[in-house]
Amino acid sequence: MSRASLIKQLIRLGMRAVPNDLAMYRMVALAGPILFRPPKGFQIDSTRIGDIPVMWVNHAKQCSSRVILYLHGGGYAFGSNRTHLELTCRIAKAARAQILMVEYRLAPEHPYPAALEDAVAVYRYLLAARIAPEKIVVAGDSAGGGLTLSMLQALRNRRLPSPAAAVCLSPWLDLSCSMSTLAETLDKDPLISPERIRYFANKYAGVHDRTQPGLSPFFGDLNDLPPILIQVGGDEVLLPECKLFSRRARQFGCRVELQVWPDMFHVWQFAARFLPEGRKAIHQIGMFVREMSPV
Repeated sequence: MSRASLIKQLIRLGMRAVPNDLAMYRMVALAGPILFRPPKGFQIDSTRIGDIPVMWVNHAKQCSSRVILYLHGGGYAFGSNRTHLELTCRIAKAARAQILMVEYRLAPEHPYPAALEDAVAVYRYLLAARIAPEKIVVAGDSAGGGLTLSMLQALRNRRLPSPAAAVCLSPWLDLSCSMSTLAETLDKDPLISPERIRYFANKYAGVHDRTQPGLSPFFGDLNDLPPILIQVGGDEVLLPECKLFSRRARQFGCRVELQVWPDMFHVWQFAARFLPEGRKAIHQIGMFVREMSPV
């Protein structure tokens, strides 16, 4: 049995023990900092931008002036900078970049557009700090990947300078769930089910139309967006929306690099410590960031 197959079996077993309940999801997330620990050689500084908790991540040796603004996943309702710290450390080293992690407000206490407003506010901070937009890459996983692409559209609509590029790891792009709940990979995905994904869509969207671009960037105007890298697993229910988004974006003239990794699961990059495909994917992210934002 391959490592990927073993990890997928473990995920399936774990998900059977987790009811579709927000308190339980948040309790499980508390184990994140225990299971996923940052490698040695990083400087990690927690601070605030206004009322928004953020975390700066820098490798002691392999670093540069480029900045990755990172938006964590968790269905817009759980997760934190701490749960994603090991992942971002690995990305920071591969990209030779500083990472600014954003702990945006979570639903349902703070439904849409709270997360989007927080992400834009932190981007404005970077610009005000005189960090050139061509030195900034926006990135995120899962809900954070969808938030990344909603943010790009919001920046354009507000006539703010565009970042150099965006990186999306298994992004959730359609909160109407019209594609994911009909995906042919439903039986293969060990993590996401129609019931679970609708649950989080309800928490974040609240009374809003789930097809509006701020919630579902798939349905937005894709003109004038920077280059985008999307990594998605071949076993994910989010695969159809990632494929269709990439096709739509190219029709608008956007440069999109879609990487479909066979047999991989949702945000498999998290398992880079154990999984060669996770390390290879992060290496690809680093190469893309360095190409899009040279120093």
